[in-house]
Amino acid sequence: MRRIELDGRAMDSRDALHRQLREAFNFTEDYGKNLDALHDSLGELKDVQVVLRHRQAMLNSLGVYGQKLLAVFRDTAASRDDFRFSSLE
Repeated sequence: MRRIELDGRAMDSRDALHRQLREAFNFTEDYGKNLDALHDSLGELKDVQVVLRHRQAMLNSLGVYGQKLLAVFRDTAASRDDFRFSSLE
């Protein structure tokens, strides 16, 4: 299983968030930079464990959008056996 670590401290804007996601997951340049595009792109990945560090820093910067990001990861993990998600302070 491939492990991908994300740093919530670097997610201080929507643009920074999606830039980090594109780089971490090796999404193509045409990645849509929104949560719907993230959901679709995660569906194409196999055997992935995502760890989000510094969750609270991300939530402090992004608020409701950050909560929606967490929901995308949690929903993906709940619907698939080959995708895991955890977040840490």
